[in-house]
Amino acid sequence: MKIFVTGGTGFIGSYVVKELLQYGHELTLLARNTSKVSGFVGHEQIRFVSGQMDSSDAIAKGLAGQDACIHVALSWLDGTAEETLVHETMPSVRLFQMAAEAGVKKIIYTSSIASFGSAPNKDSGFIKPNSYYGATKAATEAYLMAIASQYHIQANIVRPGYTFGNPCIEGGHLYPDRKIVNMVESALKNEPMSFIKNDGTQFIWGGDLAKVYSSLLHSDELDRGYYTAVSTEFRTWAQIAQMAVSLLGSKSQISLEDKGRPEPEAMPIDVSEIKSTFGFAFKADEYMKQHIQYLSTLVN
Repeated sequence: MKIFVTGGTGFIGSYVVKELLQYGHELTLLARNTSKVSGFVGHEQIRFVSGQMDSSDAIAKGLAGQDACIHVALSWLDGTAEETLVHETMPSVRLFQMAAEAGVKKIIYTSSIASFGSAPNKDSGFIKPNSYYGATKAATEAYLMAIASQYHIQANIVRPGYTFGNPCIEGGHLYPDRKIVNMVESALKNEPMSFIKNDGTQFIWGGDLAKVYSSLLHSDELDRGYYTAVSTEFRTWAQIAQMAVSLLGSKSQISLEDKGRPEPEAMPIDVSEIKSTFGFAFKADEYMKQHIQYLSTLVN
């Protein structure tokens, strides 16, 4: 299969690309820096198109003759509602429109659990975003489904949670968030750490997340579905920090600030859709331990 991928040189995208290469697919990656990931440069199954999400000519070139499009790239994180609409929602909608007009038959979009906002975290439930980031993800989901309906193409949405992992390819990158990195640094320095009581999430390892993309891509039956991709285990930030302290033999003391957060459910983010569809029930703890050990070699 010929697949056009945005964000393929980023953290999540590199995991997705690595997963798809194992199946022999021919990949076209849209990248601002085509030499960013050395492990992908010169690969016989990969070609690059130089550009970014507002580069219509480059995107048109990349989409020509493709069977599928996987959109992972994130163009815009901060700013006003209007800026987010212009710089993140619009480029994504334009990509889907161009893909449909180019004859692409399958589209997979990387949304986020942020699209739920304060609503119940269920794929079959309503959404109520409470941030511009969540709003752009929710709006883009809706536009994709409308375009897919108009053009009679297969479209699916992946809603990842907090994704972590080591670089999966030579020259690959870490995720941009520094919470876990900072924990490891503090543990190695035996510094005290403080966290909000009951604050945490259901993490997911990048390699497990990539399996959701490949499973959707390889199915001709799954159409216009939503798939939240997180592990089945809720872990607080304090628990992750304690994991680092134990693994690294640290003397750091961990304290909790009680801000009235209720005791979390065992699995507050619903993952029944990927369980019933694919049989996935991801666990993150062992991968998190490996990741902490890896980070300790970088900052030690």
